[in-house]
This record gives sequence, C-alpha cells and structure tokens, in this order.
Amino acid sequence: MNEATRTDRWLWIGSLLVVLLTIAAHARGLQGQFLQWDDYSHITQNPAIRSLAPANLWGMFTQPAAKLYVPLTWLSFAIDYQVWGRNPFGYHLTNLLLHGANTMLVLLLAFQLLRGRLEHAQPAAILTAAIFGVHPLRVESIAWVTERKDLLFAFFYLLALLAYLRWVTRGNRRDYWACLLLFIGSVLAKSTAVTLPLVLVLFDVFWKRRVALWEKIPFFAVSLIIGAATFVAQAGGNGETVVGTGVIPLWARLGLVGYCTLFHVGKFLWPLHLSAVYPSFEDFGWTPLHAVGYLLAFVMLLAVAFAFRKRAPIVLPSWLFYLITLSPTIGLVPVGVHVVADRFTYVPLIGLALPLSIGIVILANNWRQARPILAATVTTLLVALAVLSAKRSAVWTNTETLFQNALAEDPGCYPALVNLTVYYTSMKQLDEAIAYGTRAVDVAPNGLVGRRSLADALLQAKRYGDAIQVLRPAVEHGIDDRAVWRTLKECFTALGDEKNAKLAETRMLRNL
Repeated sequence: MNEATRTDRWLWIGSLLVVLLTIAAHARGLQGQFLQWDDYSHITQNPAIRSLAPANLWGMFTQPAAKLYVPLTWLSFAIDYQVWGRNPFGYHLTNLLLHGANTMLVLLLAFQLLRGRLEHAQPAAILTAAIFGVHPLRVESIAWVTERKDLLFAFFYLLALLAYLRWVTRGNRRDYWACLLLFIGSVLAKSTAVTLPLVLVLFDVFWKRRVALWEKIPFFAVSLIIGAATFVAQAGGNGETVVGTGVIPLWARLGLVGYCTLFHVGKFLWPLHLSAVYPSFEDFGWTPLHAVGYLLAFVMLLAVAFAFRKRAPIVLPSWLFYLITLSPTIGLVPVGVHVVADRFTYVPLIGLALPLSIGIVILANNWRQARPILAATVTTLLVALAVLSAKRSAVWTNTETLFQNALAEDPGCYPALVNLTVYYTSMKQLDEAIAYGTRAVDVAPNGLVGRRSLADALLQAKRYGDAIQVLRPAVEHGIDDRAVWRTLKECFTALGDEKNAKLAETRMLRNL
C-alpha cells in the first residue's frame, strides 16, 4: 500500500468517525420546535418564503427583512417550506446536514493547510474537525432554525477557501472564479462572510508565501457592497434593535475587543454555563479602567502569539484567523443587542481548534510511551463534548426550556423574562405570564418591551385597570408607541371609558 492510499484510508475512516460523532452530538436537536424568538418572524409568519414565485424571489434579493440582508438564507427557508411546510423537523434536519457538511469541509481545509508541513497532518485534521463538529458552542447555530445563516455562510466560506488553495497551488483560472462565486454565495447567506478577503491574504502570507493583492480587488469590492447593503438594512425597517454608540461609547468598544476575544476563548476551553442570552453591556458596570484592562489583555495575547511565531509557527496565523473571522462581532461596530453569543464562534472556532489539535498530535508523536493514555484522554474529552452538546440541544427544544435555562444562569435576565411572558401569554397560561412580566418590569422599570408584554398578559386576563397602570409610566415619559396605544384603547373600551379609548385610538392611528 503506497503512502497516498494509506493517507486516503486514514481520511476516510477519520471522516466517518467524525460524522457519526457529530450526528450523535446534535441529533437531539431534530426534536426541537420553532422558537418564539425570530423563528416565527423569519419562518412560520414570513410570507416571503411561502412560494418560489418570481415575485418572492425578487423580494428576497431586493428587500431586507428584520434588518438583515440574507437572501440566500431566505431562499433555503423557502425551499424547506415547499417540502416541510411548518413542520420544524425538516428545517432542523437541513441545519444538521449543513453542519455535517461543514465539519467535513473543516477536515479537508485543515488537511490541505497541514499537508507537507506537518508529519502527521491526517490525525491533526481529523481532530480539528472532530472538535469543530461536536463542541457545545455549535449548538446555537444548529438547534436554532433562524441561525441557518451561520451554517449556510460557513458552507460557502469553507468551499471558497478550498477553491482558493487549489487556485494558488494549480494556477487554474477556473478555481479563482469558483472562489469568487462561492464567496458571493457566502455573503448572500450572511454578511459576516465579508472577512474572507482578509483570510485569503492571511493564507498568502503564512501558507503560500506570496503577495497578490491585485487578485483580491473583486473580493474586497464585494465586501464593500455587502457591507453597505447591511448598513442600509440595519439603519431602517423593523427588526431587532441595534445598539448604537449612545449605549456603548467608543472607549468601551475598544475594551470589548479584548472582552469578546477572551470570553469566547474561555467558553471554548470550558463550555459550561452556556446561555442563549449573556449579560448586556449595561449589566457590566464598566469604567474606562475596565476597558483599558481588557484592551491590554488583547494586546498581550497578540504579542505572545507573535513571540512564538518561530517556535510554534501555527499559533500566530491561527490566532489571526480567529480574530479576523470574529471581527464583525468583536464589539467595534454595532451589530445587534448581543455583545457575545455562542453563534458568533461558528467559523472563528477553527482558529482555536487547529493549533490545539496540532499540539496534541505533536505531543503524542514526541511522547510515544504515553500514546495510549493520551488517546484515551482525547477520546474521553470528545465524548464529553458530544454529551454536553446533546444536553445543550435539549435546552433548545422550545421557547420555555430555552429561556428557563437562561434564567437559571442569570435570574435577572431581562430578555428571558420578556420572552417567557410572551410565550406563556400565547399559551394562555396567564398567571405565569403575569408573574414573569412583573419580574421583567422590576428588573428594568424603563424597559418598554417588558411593560408591553406584561400589559398584554393583563389585558388577556381582563385585568384592564392593572394593564393601564403598567403602561402609564411609558405614556408619562412621552413614549409614543403604537402597540402601547392599541392596548390602552382595548383596556379603556372594555372599561367603558369611550373618551380615553378614542384618544388612544387617535394616537395609535398616528403611529401607523
């Protein structure tokens, strides 16, 4: 058996084992329901995905929805809708299949990067893919149907990187154009993919020892176009709130670069106490000194990676890959209400798993007597990660289990309290809804969403006077919100107060 055949056999066996372990880790997610947390607005109540008619397709690519420009993701939902309708199983199955494919692409990418540079490239690539496939940080992107955009953008992103390596190795122009087209597919699935041109430069510098910036011009042009489209989408329309500089000042954003970087590394190394909603910046209680401390920690880590560039040459490019791919969500620019989230690590985690896997393989190669112990330890850790992922997938089963878990991690989690209020109201469990809504108002007295949700629960419980009292502070503070006035109109009408009902209706119509 020649060396090439032996290599192929190892890769096939390793790929099979990794796929089986990945499926076992995330199969629990197939039992999940749609969540009352974007899934309804993006899928079950989204008219754009109910047909593949030309008008719908045109709308997907020309009209941002929920402050997002992700037309390829909408298209994938539309295809699922034609097959599965509103059955969540099919959407979860598509997510799992995409993650399995991405795991194999990570294996191939790691092998292509290490082949000829590391004696045992195959086991290092297999271990990298295994960590990527089963790590609990993956669960949010797989079990939450809405996060299809993570899986889809990564699929095209990884294919683009493989096509680029073929281009610089073989010089076939078709590989270059394939890379560009795959990149366009990636940014149309999620704008986070705009980092790819910088990763291509990184590959040039550290793996191919070449400088060819001119050939990256079309890639940077696509990034600028999609970046502009995303900015326009974020600036207008209905959708999740984007945190501006008034909430997170510039000095704090510099500190968030270090905080976000370290937070995700910590969760990679110790994936316990994960949550769908981590504390927001307002919960930090930061001073400029905190920001300086995190920024210094970031600079020190970068300096350490640079210092080890000769002794451990894989560390610096892997760390830069992690930083580049994490950069859209690293805190410098306002991208959403979340400072950190498990889904932000979907591609960046490769930059952490690769050097860790290489280190383990080198240790096994240099310490031959301990290979059985090391192999048993690594196997145990992978199985442990898979078990944690399975348990985490169970948390994402439905809206109630998800946000009850978030409250278990943080009893004062305002988004969890609000979402549970809405959930229990929709399930007609009004006592529970009122209890959680009251807690939400206590946690954030100035939070409009919490007051609206509690008032809606009180309205359905026919406690009209209490609902009016809950909304009164919002009106007194000059908040002119259509949903508030609609609830007040219904309450005043039920109480027979026609004068105030008419006034509320007038204010409601003014906000149409």
